[in-house]
Amino acid sequence: MESAVIVLFGLVATSLLLSIALAVAWRTFGREAHAALWSLAYGLSAANWSANLLKVWLLPADSGLTLISAVCSIGSFALIALGFRRRAGLALRWDAILAAAGVTIFFVGAAILRSSEAGFTRALVVLFCAAMLVISALSLRAGGRNGRLATGGAAFWMLTLFAIYTTALGVLAFCTPAGSGYPTEDPVFHLYRLMLLMGVPTGLFGVGLFAMFLLAADLAEGMRRLAGSDPLTGILNRRGFEQAAIPLIAQAQRKGRPLAVVIADIDRFKAVNDRFGHHLGDVALQRFSAHVSSVIRGCDLFGRLGGEEFVLVLPDTGDRAAFDAMERVRAGFAATVPEFGPDYRITASFGIAVLAGRHDTLADMMQRADTALYRSKMEGRDRITLAPPRFQPFEAGPQAEFDYRAMPRRAAR
Repeated sequence: MESAVIVLFGLVATSLLLSIALAVAWRTFGREAHAALWSLAYGLSAANWSANLLKVWLLPADSGLTLISAVCSIGSFALIALGFRRRAGLALRWDAILAAAGVTIFFVGAAILRSSEAGFTRALVVLFCAAMLVISALSLRAGGRNGRLATGGAAFWMLTLFAIYTTALGVLAFCTPAGSGYPTEDPVFHLYRLMLLMGVPTGLFGVGLFAMFLLAADLAEGMRRLAGSDPLTGILNRRGFEQAAIPLIAQAQRKGRPLAVVIADIDRFKAVNDRFGHHLGDVALQRFSAHVSSVIRGCDLFGRLGGEEFVLVLPDTGDRAAFDAMERVRAGFAATVPEFGPDYRITASFGIAVLAGRHDTLADMMQRADTALYRSKMEGRDRITLAPPRFQPFEAGPQAEFDYRAMPRRAAR
């Protein structure tokens, strides 16, 4: 009896510590909702072990404590599953999970209050917890596909093994005898209690530790994204763009696939700031970023080099496709900034360079695209210019199925 009291007291203390640690993580790491859900889950876990401690220590025949323990256990695992779904960006499905929890509590509570707790009622609680672990594992896998860190799959496999263990425990619970009291000579019940007290706390604490690890990993990933993002527009900054673009170019060269680099520049941006103020200048930058993002594909890279200059990498894109994509951007840009009024048309110019061979680097392509952008500026702005192939001067004209000179010339603004 004394050893059981010591073990249960340790479980209460450890659950409370995990609950407090997750609450601190919630408050410190951006108040993520899943951290709050996990903190509440371990608070309920502490209440569950407290009810078991009181039952073993003081009130072994109290069916109310048995019901409280079952409700807290069900609620704890349900909140863990909801936390993993929230972290993965999936629909929480409160209705389905709470309905399943309510049905389980109803049947278990009815059996306990009638003093007819049988193996199937114990199994209901354990199998419900196993189902919540399966939901958690699947949510973690979905979160990894959506960009969330999956910590190398370790958390997924830990949850999967814990779910298998809990399912086996639920099957064993079906074979336990009726009655809610702990004193019994039945060997199956003793095995069930042993597995329950040894495996479930270990698994729960493992989930708590991995939850802390996931929160720390998410914070590190968020800081990495922040370091590579432009704070005004939310797109990649120069550093983040270069880190993402270099592997794309290497992959295109390795597979012999086309690729285009585009440098874009908002025309006469200093005049925009002088005439309309820096606030509307920032609005123009944000609207241009949003407009380009709405036109390009999900696999394309888009970043801000600084000021009013932007850069794109378009994988699997030749000269004509890149030209057509930038033409859609160029043609629709002015309409995205209605604040400038109908008497002022804001425009942008573009320079395009396509991958020329295995020796092209990002710096080479950006330099050629920048030279093409300069040509667009010199020929009247609001234009798209395709750079000639590598080592071929502009005077020879672009080698492509179309001629940039066919684009209508516009008066400089």
